[in-house]
Amino acid sequence: MTPQHEHGHASGFAVSPMLLGKVSLPQLPRGVVDRPRLFRRLTEAARCSVTVVTGPTGCGKTQLLASWLRSSAAPGAPGWVTLDRTDRDPVRFWSALLAAARSAAAPPEGSLLSSLAPAPQSETPPDLLPALVAEAFAGLEPTTVLVLDDVHWLEGSPVASGLSYLMLHLPPSVRLVLSGLYLPELPTQRLRLEGRLEVVHAQDLAFTAEETAEMLRHSGITVSDEAARILRDRTEGWSAGLRLAALSLADGGSAEQTLVEFNGEHADVADYLVEEVFDRLPADTQDFLLRTSICDRLTGDLASALTGRANGRETLLGLARRNVFTTPTTSRQDWFRYHAMFADLLRSRFDRLGAPTRSHLHVTASRWFLDQGMPVDAFEHAVHAEDWDLAEEVLLSAWLSLYLDGQLVTLQDLIRRLPDHVVRCSGQIALVRIATGLALGDSGFVGTGDAALAGAGVDDSSETPNATAASVPAVSAPGDDGGTAGIPELVVGLERARLSGDLAAVTSAAGGLMHAAEHGAGSPRHANDLRALALQELGTTEYWAGRRAEAEDHLREALAAARANERGYVELGCLSQLIGVLTAQDRLGDALTASEEAVELARIRGWEQSGAAAELWHALGWIHYVRGELDDADQYLDLAEDAVRRQDAAVGAVILLVRGLVTGLRGRKREALATLEAAERTMQRLHVPYVFGGYITGERARLSLAIGQTAVTRRLLAGSPPDAYGSIHLALAHAELLLSDGRPDAAMDLLEKAVAVGEGFLDQRLQAGVLLSLLRAQHVGSVAAVQTMAEVVAMAEPEEMVQPFLQFGARVDRLLEALDRQRGPQRRFVQRLRKCLAGHVSPWVPLAEPGRGALPEPPTERELEVLRCLDSLLTLPEISSGLFVSVNTVKAHLRSLYRKLGVNGRREAVARARELGLV
Repeated sequence: MTPQHEHGHASGFAVSPMLLGKVSLPQLPRGVVDRPRLFRRLTEAARCSVTVVTGPTGCGKTQLLASWLRSSAAPGAPGWVTLDRTDRDPVRFWSALLAAARSAAAPPEGSLLSSLAPAPQSETPPDLLPALVAEAFAGLEPTTVLVLDDVHWLEGSPVASGLSYLMLHLPPSVRLVLSGLYLPELPTQRLRLEGRLEVVHAQDLAFTAEETAEMLRHSGITVSDEAARILRDRTEGWSAGLRLAALSLADGGSAEQTLVEFNGEHADVADYLVEEVFDRLPADTQDFLLRTSICDRLTGDLASALTGRANGRETLLGLARRNVFTTPTTSRQDWFRYHAMFADLLRSRFDRLGAPTRSHLHVTASRWFLDQGMPVDAFEHAVHAEDWDLAEEVLLSAWLSLYLDGQLVTLQDLIRRLPDHVVRCSGQIALVRIATGLALGDSGFVGTGDAALAGAGVDDSSETPNATAASVPAVSAPGDDGGTAGIPELVVGLERARLSGDLAAVTSAAGGLMHAAEHGAGSPRHANDLRALALQELGTTEYWAGRRAEAEDHLREALAAARANERGYVELGCLSQLIGVLTAQDRLGDALTASEEAVELARIRGWEQSGAAAELWHALGWIHYVRGELDDADQYLDLAEDAVRRQDAAVGAVILLVRGLVTGLRGRKREALATLEAAERTMQRLHVPYVFGGYITGERARLSLAIGQTAVTRRLLAGSPPDAYGSIHLALAHAELLLSDGRPDAAMDLLEKAVAVGEGFLDQRLQAGVLLSLLRAQHVGSVAAVQTMAEVVAMAEPEEMVQPFLQFGARVDRLLEALDRQRGPQRRFVQRLRKCLAGHVSPWVPLAEPGRGALPEPPTERELEVLRCLDSLLTLPEISSGLFVSVNTVKAHLRSLYRKLGVNGRREAVARARELGLV
């Protein structure tokens, strides 16, 4: 950039004083920052003949182009014309354009460019002037960049047609940049199709958070990255807004407070927008903007409804084309929004319309949104209008759809926005509030007046006003009128019964919903919604009651209904429970296949931590536990604990059960026992027998026995005498207690019958079978033991169940080794089991000598390594060398081992370890 270019003229050519201000590069204010991102964009765009830069007032177009042309990124010598209303005169326009070209590239004396003059006294016909200008430009060397700023002033002028000709006939050495609020009628589409035009839009001009921070630093203001991001979001990167904010921050005071208060109503911003934008608009456009500003987004039809004008969409399109802070939000340009700061200004002036007008507009908007199936927006405007009858109408018409779509927090927020007297006087709203609180597990929202909630496991310790027993209607039997008014009542009854596990009550309530679906006056879609909800809750309760076949049938029916209505949240809930049913049916492969769809649905819709996903994560945790993949199991159980609703006792108890099982399998028996006790307490909140109740009790008994609390084990099992036809897991716990009492024959007898005819899950049957096989190896003979183990392996192999074998230590591996040598059909699975056993320390030692009990605390992996070295001729220094630890560390391991084994020396430790199958 030469000094002459800075002042608007090149050596050898003087610019008329009248034109000097129009054709000089604008001076840049302090604090302007270079924007390399946009410099690169402009330089790229300048490969085409024409570049268009449009955006609203104050978005930084002029400063950007002026700083770009002053930078090394500019692709040629700069020429500049600042246009105004007077340039609609062809003589003034072409004179300024020619002066800018001459200032950029000092033409030689006698050339066409140096002599061409569009003055009134010129003999050149006006129609020929654009062609002559194009011819004159052909001699420009090197590349010249001509900027026409504020080109919107040319709209509807005779200049536009001549400029169109010039754009189509620009010589290769000239680049034309058109900048303004919008473009007049010019051949832009033709040039774009021919690849000769590029557009830089308003959204491209918006400052990023990083550019915002840099601009503030150039202004001498330092704020945190988070504060810069907030300011950028609030201004939407609007350059003038950012500069006004910088001025406010420079005045001193708290940056945080300034940011909180900085919006379109800020005095500086409001003054700028009023003076530069609003006051320059026609009165009818101002009125249009004020009336439509009540909506965060709007369509042409909505704008027409609010303004009484038939041309709502045309007006919005015109505002958008002219960059009056109006932006289409869809590619079809059917929805629009106003810039946030402009909308703030409009709403601050909206109050001048008067309360009756404001209320009428909000009611109009509410009715429009309700007719379009957009209830949240409709409710918002009803509240602003303080039309509580309309708000109640909107809420009652939309609550079930929001409920089924999982928008429970939104539904809760809507109810909270109603005044207390509205909720108290509306029994239907009160019931919707209960249903929402139950689904969210929010007892504080529901209140304490609903006595049934205590049975559902909701903590009712917090008192809330306005939620008395008198204000909450009781659930009664469904009527026969077939209407929809009683749906909230039926849903509350259904949810209460499911949470308490009361299958009879769930069946009754689900029947009421099915009756309403079949005989109600609602649409087929509404009927299908009721059917999906009723069958989902019925199938879920059947699952937890142990009726797995019926549960699967009803959940599949509910799933089909949910998919037919595109109710994704209900679909996820059905899939989650169905996957749980499949795992309870020991169909792990089928469950994993179904889980792929459920996991993807939860991920895409952001429902990973929703109550609908809790059973999905539990089921996956269970599958990985049973397959011996404990780290994966823990990860899924973490997700389940985050997702489960506090009052959902059935899901909460089974999550705790599996967590306890995983912890126990890792050897942390006391911690596992505490977790299972928590599962027991959670289970007790249910009013009916629980499908996993025997599992929880049996595992508590086994863990208590494992840590030497035999009396606790006897107490836990006292209410369930040994019964081969009952729970397999309780039979397994009884068998281990018989072993502890020195009665192996009685234990084997119980296990044989339980494996054959007991009730329970496959993993329980496998555990009983493995223990029976080990007992036969110890007391009957290896042939019978190996045969029993072969039968157990054959049952485990189809679903790849590994966990039942991990609990019993090295003796299992000896039997599996014998099976491996037989080269039977399950040999590959046997080898996998042996590999898993080699990397796992068994927490269970159920084969202790009579009266000796089991180890209260299992050896660690490192202690087992030391223990195996003891069964050799190695000295302590040799052991320490082989394990790459010090002798003192080995001694510390030995002290711990002796304590755990209850021995006093090396020889006793080896003998005890052999008895327990550890070596």
